[in-house]
Amino acid sequence: MRVRDVGGRVRRHPLGVSLGAGAVVLHAGAVAFFSARNPYAETIFPPCPLLHLTGWQCPGCGGTRSLYSLLHGDLLGSLAMNPLVVAGYLAVAVSLVGVVAGRRGKAGVATTLYWIAAAIAIGATVYSGVLRNLIV
Repeated sequence: MRVRDVGGRVRRHPLGVSLGAGAVVLHAGAVAFFSARNPYAETIFPPCPLLHLTGWQCPGCGGTRSLYSLLHGDLLGSLAMNPLVVAGYLAVAVSLVGVVAGRRGKAGVATTLYWIAAAIAIGATVYSGVLRNLIV
């Protein structure tokens, strides 16, 4: 978000910058935490209640193992555990390229990239929430 200061200059709102920086720091901490602990051997999370009660995997099932595999360079293993994690990172990357394109005055390219990122995220969520339960 942009605001005008007393002199009339346009500046970024400090709350937006702080939230963005906070998100990066929290994400870096989470990555460091999950890369150091092997969820295949032990986990700190309780079992998924939806999986326990219904036998259906929720969209988040396998996410910790998927992130661990991705952080250790095993892309295929990560996709096998939960493709939503890989698709989430891909959607964020495409969105960031869209932000850069929008800042450079290419609004059409930015809009296209935002739609692609949304399609990736929605498709992966539908697959992780519904289709992988029907395929197995």
